[in-house]
Amino acid sequence: MSTDSLSNMVANIGTNRDKRTHNVFGFEFVNQMELEAAYQSNWIARRIVDKPNEDALREWRTFNGKQAKDIANEERRLGVQQAYLDTCCWADLYGGAALLMVTGQDLSEPLDLKKIKKGDLKNLVVLDRWDIQPTEFNLTDPLKPNWMLPEYYMMVNGEQRIHYSHIIRRTGARLPRRMRMFEQGWGDSRLRRCMSDLRDVVATKGGIASLVLEANVDTIKVKGLKAALASAQCDSVTERYRMFGMMKSLVNLGLLDADSEEYERNSISFSGLSQIMEQFMVWTAGAAEMPVTELWGQSAAGLSSTGEGDLKTYHGTIKGKQDGQMRLDLEALDKVLIRSALGDYPDDIEFEWNPLAQTSGIEQAQEDLAMAQADGIYLETGVIRQSHAMRRIQASSTYAITDEQIAAQEKLEKDQDNAEQFEDFGASLPGFSVSETISSQQGADGEKEKEAKGS
Repeated sequence: MSTDSLSNMVANIGTNRDKRTHNVFGFEFVNQMELEAAYQSNWIARRIVDKPNEDALREWRTFNGKQAKDIANEERRLGVQQAYLDTCCWADLYGGAALLMVTGQDLSEPLDLKKIKKGDLKNLVVLDRWDIQPTEFNLTDPLKPNWMLPEYYMMVNGEQRIHYSHIIRRTGARLPRRMRMFEQGWGDSRLRRCMSDLRDVVATKGGIASLVLEANVDTIKVKGLKAALASAQCDSVTERYRMFGMMKSLVNLGLLDADSEEYERNSISFSGLSQIMEQFMVWTAGAAEMPVTELWGQSAAGLSSTGEGDLKTYHGTIKGKQDGQMRLDLEALDKVLIRSALGDYPDDIEFEWNPLAQTSGIEQAQEDLAMAQADGIYLETGVIRQSHAMRRIQASSTYAITDEQIAAQEKLEKDQDNAEQFEDFGASLPGFSVSETISSQQGADGEKEKEAKGS
């Protein structure tokens, strides 16, 4: 064996006699039943799977535009937030999950977005990777959106073929390409990557709990005990010390022969066990990609430590999940959801994630002040109009501004634009008066209104 690292023949460093040279990584496979058992019976396993997804989707999202309320109503009707949360959790538990969109179209044929009308999205069905079987992988056409992915899915123990366009596919943790093909295109379970450390921390906790029960061991030294136990007096000797234990437990009193018996209590030392447990907790939190404070629910340790740094790092990780695969999944779903809510798909519609953390009253007041000052500057410089500021304030639900009020303001702004265009046009023509033109137009409109009322 030869290596290009440090070697020392005398100390056996870097040679085949060095124990470290025989350390190799191997594949660790955890079956479905063990994952489900851990998720069902251990709260840490459930927290590793559920908490990141719950934190990412708890505050949900907000659409922009005039029809945002209609889209939000459609989301509530279909339970989109809960359905997608379940899909993300099962993907992290099993390595993959899917969200089936039931639109009334033939599931075995490609989904036709042009045929989706208002109310066509009937239901969203959550499936994990063990509910459906991928078939007919696309390994020949890299131009299609399902390159290296299945063309169809089959329900387990069923005969219904489902085209991939009807499914929002959610994978687990990233895998190399060859391992991903071994897993039939799915990802890795995020819980599986923590199982080794999770077993260690649970076993350590159980071992410490067992030691507590054996914290004190009573020992009685008796001369000739071996011979007495081998004789016919064995039962009487056993009964004698059984009674000793009962008396010590009931009345905290022990009676011994001063000449032939000697009592001794041995106590187990627990020093150092807490440090070992804390290191296992840190290691498990690292495997779960979560701060210790979030995974274990404990307050930040150390003088003047508030945990804000850990929380900021954790929120950065959650934000990465939101702007990554979660956004891609929801944008694919929105192609059907928005058409089902509105009847068409506006080009200018988009959504933004709501803030992850709830702000305090003082922080909210400071944020509102900063936004109001920014809006004032933008209004003065002409970057935005009053209707734009009203629509943003309406979306934040700070004030009860109605759509009718916004529409009236937009009409007023449009009339002002028309008046400015008349003035610019009139300045270029001799003898043209904008005020006379507007007055004559208003008079004509009044005469038409009177004729309409008379008829």
